[in-house]
Amino acid sequence: MSVKLTFLGTGASFGVPMLGCKCRVCRSNNPRNKRTRTSALISFDGHNILIDASPDFRCQALINNVDSLDAVLFTHSHADHTFGIDDLRAFSLREPITCYGDESTVEAIRRRFDYIFSPTPHLGSRPKLRLHSIKNNFRVSGLEFVPLPIRHGLDCITAYMFEGIAYITDASEIPEVTLQRIKSVDVLVLNALRFEPHAMHLGLWQAVDLAKTVGAERTYLVHLGHDLDYDEVSSMLPDGVQLAYDGLQIEV
Repeated sequence: MSVKLTFLGTGASFGVPMLGCKCRVCRSNNPRNKRTRTSALISFDGHNILIDASPDFRCQALINNVDSLDAVLFTHSHADHTFGIDDLRAFSLREPITCYGDESTVEAIRRRFDYIFSPTPHLGSRPKLRLHSIKNNFRVSGLEFVPLPIRHGLDCITAYMFEGIAYITDASEIPEVTLQRIKSVDVLVLNALRFEPHAMHLGLWQAVDLAKTVGAERTYLVHLGHDLDYDEVSSMLPDGVQLAYDGLQIEV
């Protein structure tokens, strides 16, 4: 099976440029320094699976010609990964979209988007979603996904492994049990917020060290903040590790 992964967005929660900021990266004309909030699309055999629905999802879908969705995988419930949920309306006009996440994520989505799931009659349109809480491996349209725990500050959130790819965003620490599981992958997607470590996110060099430990053939860094200039950082990275950018497509 050939799987294509499109990086719909590669930015941290503020996006790049950040509102009100006049730093050189935010003022840059390099299109690879323009980063919408982190999200990705898995495409195979005519199927599309979204990883996280960012606040920028509508624009991401238009730019990347996304015309259908089979399912959504959520890594966690923070706003920059879920506040595009209402824009799933356009993809659920005929059939509900099945959404997967850990129990805390599913419950948070039910609370924050209560109008979607309320039995009260609603005259306007709303997304039709089926929420599934996951603990074990599951399949979507024949593709198997392995949910793996990672740390995001004090929270435990979800990474996904599928078809030789490990997709990890918003990690501050990767537990040993997860680290051992992902050492078999060909492609690693990993977050790197800024040069310095952060309580909630890996810093750039922490991510590079983890990439070396995992040993994937290719590592793509996402959830990038406005400290990281694409050209400058790219010149510093070891072979096999690169900054992802909005619109980048890879195949496995």
